[in-house]
Amino acid sequence: MPKYTHHLFMCMNERPASDPRGSCTARGAGPLMEHLKVRAKEMDLPGVRANKAGCLDACDRGPSLVVYPEGVWYTVRTTADIDRILEEHVKGGRVVESLRMREM
Repeated sequence: MPKYTHHLFMCMNERPASDPRGSCTARGAGPLMEHLKVRAKEMDLPGVRANKAGCLDACDRGPSLVVYPEGVWYTVRTTADIDRILEEHVKGGRVVESLRMREM
């Protein structure tokens, strides 16, 4: 049996400010990642692991968060977005369509 039921990856890519694609870090991924880790622990979600990721190649739509095993990509802009994903998707099993990343 796998150790984790859900594995969440937050893009922490950082590009130069002059790069037209931008980067998830420049869009606030750092504080969002910290909130994700703290909130997941507070919610006592067994089997959930949150990790920093290198470039997920979606920084222009980021900050990017991917939830596995479903492989659902989200654009997260606020801590409230993180809370909704943890509560509705990870805990409740329902994809948060309003936060789902548009097609790549």
